[in-house]
Amino acid sequence: MNAGNRKPLIVVIACGVIAVLILVFGVSCGGGNNNAAASWQSGFSQVAKGGTLAASDLVGPGGQCSAAATQLLVAGSCVFEVKKFGGLFDLGSPTKRARLAPQQAVTVTLVVEGTRTEQDVSAGDTVSLTFGTSGGQLGIACRVVGTCALKLLEAGG
Repeated sequence: MNAGNRKPLIVVIACGVIAVLILVFGVSCGGGNNNAAASWQSGFSQVAKGGTLAASDLVGPGGQCSAAATQLLVAGSCVFEVKKFGGLFDLGSPTKRARLAPQQAVTVTLVVEGTRTEQDVSAGDTVSLTFGTSGGQLGIACRVVGTCALKLLEAGG
């Protein structure tokens, strides 16, 4: 058997060892019932839920626009940059989410992963926002004269 023939065999053996370790770990942690596994299962479900997009994640152009606490103020129109998050070894949430609730009629434009979407939103309605680790842009254009106020709410509520 030459070196070229051994590589696939070594890979198969390594995969088999990993599969056995995962099986043993799963059985030992689970104890054979779902009650014992509930704690680590809930941890995984919280990661899948996503992080919360906050005003601190938004960088406004200044002057006519501001983002503070849970409120955005826009005079006319502006584009907020959503900061990149995560890192090289960050194992946190792969997304950040929020709901945007305008107090006046607005047009919301999102640029996420190079894809642009636009939606007209009436006062009292909400728009779901989801950004990946690369960030993006959140554009707001008031459809009324003057300043628009928008609430940044927690996603899913």
